[in-house]
Amino acid sequence: MQGWTAPPQKPPADVSVGSLSQQPTIVTPADLRKMLFKHKWVILIAILIGIAIGIYHIETTVPQYEAVSRINIDLGRSANIGVENVIQQNNEYFDPDEILQTQAQIMRSATVAKEAIDMLNLYQKRPFSELFRGHPYSGQLTPAQRAAVVGIFQSSTKIAPVPGTGLLDVSFQSPDPEVAMNAANAIVDAYMARDLQSRYQGTMRISNWLAQQLNGLKQQVEANQKSLSEYVQSHNLVPTDTEGGNLVTDDLTTVNQQLAEAKADRIVKEARYKMAQTRNPELLISVAPGTVLASLRQQQADLMVQAAQLKSKFGPQYPKLLEINRQLASVQADVDTEINSLTNRFAEEYHTAVQTETLMQSRLDDLKQAAYRENASAAQFDILKHDAEASSDLYDALELKLKEAGITAGLSSTSVDVIDRATLPLSPVLPKKRSDLMFGFIGGLMGGIVVAFVLESMDDTVRTSEEAEGIAQLPTLAVVPHLALKREATGAQRAGESSLMPELVSYLDPQSRGAEGYRTLRSAILLSAADRKPNVLLITSSFAEEGKSTTAANLGMSFAQRQERVLLVDTDLRRGTTHLKFGLSSRAGLSSLLAGESGKEAYVRPFADLPTFTVLPRGPIPPNPGEMLASHAMEEMVSQWRKDYDRVILDSSPILAVSDSLGLATLADGVLILVRSGVTRRKALLRTRELLRRAGAHISGIVINDVDLRLENYYYAKRYGYNYGAGYGESDSKK
Repeated sequence: MQGWTAPPQKPPADVSVGSLSQQPTIVTPADLRKMLFKHKWVILIAILIGIAIGIYHIETTVPQYEAVSRINIDLGRSANIGVENVIQQNNEYFDPDEILQTQAQIMRSATVAKEAIDMLNLYQKRPFSELFRGHPYSGQLTPAQRAAVVGIFQSSTKIAPVPGTGLLDVSFQSPDPEVAMNAANAIVDAYMARDLQSRYQGTMRISNWLAQQLNGLKQQVEANQKSLSEYVQSHNLVPTDTEGGNLVTDDLTTVNQQLAEAKADRIVKEARYKMAQTRNPELLISVAPGTVLASLRQQQADLMVQAAQLKSKFGPQYPKLLEINRQLASVQADVDTEINSLTNRFAEEYHTAVQTETLMQSRLDDLKQAAYRENASAAQFDILKHDAEASSDLYDALELKLKEAGITAGLSSTSVDVIDRATLPLSPVLPKKRSDLMFGFIGGLMGGIVVAFVLESMDDTVRTSEEAEGIAQLPTLAVVPHLALKREATGAQRAGESSLMPELVSYLDPQSRGAEGYRTLRSAILLSAADRKPNVLLITSSFAEEGKSTTAANLGMSFAQRQERVLLVDTDLRRGTTHLKFGLSSRAGLSSLLAGESGKEAYVRPFADLPTFTVLPRGPIPPNPGEMLASHAMEEMVSQWRKDYDRVILDSSPILAVSDSLGLATLADGVLILVRSGVTRRKALLRTRELLRRAGAHISGIVINDVDLRLENYYYAKRYGYNYGAGYGESDSKK
């Protein structure tokens, strides 16, 4: 972050370095953008390599022509041999897609491939001819050669079902378009020939099997018929109808019918006999209307009428009446005689009927016993008869189908129809230039991203303010962008300015983005300790060449531009470079002051237009820089600087390289840890922070140096930095 930050907070004492370095992080889209931008050249190179590989593949690939033949496999067409009632090929239990896939695999089989190769004699054509360079083809193939030839053919063959149909596309690729066309058609022809041959052979196998079965079945039919005949003769079973039967069964039926008739006759005659016993002439006349009794009853009735008439007219003693009475007595006697005669006759008929019924019942009982005895024989008869009839029917059916099979074997049709035969392809299908280039681009892009992720996982350097804050748990005071160095000043060329180093942008190019970054650092320092003015600031880092001297010089000039009395001290008595940046001599400086060899002449004001800015170079390199910086004289000198200057900036040596700066850190009001983006490692930053804390230094925060602002998440800061920097430059140049 730039601008004001909160005062530095120390983490709890029980928090270890390792725990801070292993805090979980959340990868955001901004992090991915930064990572991709960071490794943009790797990704770009990977894309170029992928495109180059695609171009190489296009240039080195032999053009391949593809011919396609389309066929229809009719799964509903009957494929049996005419014995539908004996052998049924039921396809309803199979998935049509599975059947199509099965037929496709058959077309890709080694058998079909070998037949197609032989059909076209492809041994002399590319790429098959390359297998016979050392040993020319002589008509015979070794197992290895056969496998190689078939493998090449199969690798060029593609069988693809047309979705939603029963169609198959048979395609073949070859450098020769004519070979591609002929091979695609040859595959179809070889498959159809194999299909027809397999059907014919299957028909003949079943026909031969039926013939063998018929021979055994014929013998079985003859044996069953003979057993049935012998059983009928031995058990006196004489068939009388289509259902079969014997004499006992027929007699039992006849006698049972006669017994029923005898019972009916006996009942009728018994009724007449009982009616005769009543001696009622009228009832007898009703059951025997044709007898004399009827005429006698008529005569008696007439005489009784005459007698009644005469009696009523002439009285009972009338002679003719007496004669009629004698006639009535005679007729009555005749009636009684006739009634007795009918009664006797009916009695005889009744007794005869009873005797007949008894005889028929006795005969029926005898026949029932005989039928019971014949029952077991009849059941066995039925079994033998059923076996004989079943064997005979099966023999007749198989004999008929055997005759049909002989004809069907020659007429069996294939279930494959050729819809479109392959034609000569006009243009190659391989290489696919656009696809290859696209795949090369995508492959290179993906490979570059993978490499970028790998490099990112291996890179443990700190690059952004967020990373620094997350690792060190310290606030970032400022982000200083990468300096676009230039030696031209914004105003007129001043004398002696040519000796300045170009990285002194706060003076040479005050409207640049770099100078703005140092001014931001200046403001952050002032705002972070508003209640306690940080007079003495120590700038340090983990290792050398991370920009301490440049940052100290530009920060000092930024404070001086506010009319503050600033002293820039180079405390790196081993390899300090502050004097080089300002074009000064190192014959007098801090080391000579501490040694008492020089005085105020060691203090130099390099700029006439910045009279409040003073530089104290390191001086000659002493033999014991650590002891000199930790001396009491150094403490007194820092105390004096606090009184004489508003701001004292100490450019120190790296913490992890030497321990010279640890003593100075305790004398400073605030310590700035400098992190160079892409150079400072995470563990080094953590180690630097811990050493300073153990020494009791007051760490103000972190300064991120040499940052590519495009890696920072605050995109608008980068954008506005460009615009404002350009605007200020243009404005000043016009003035």
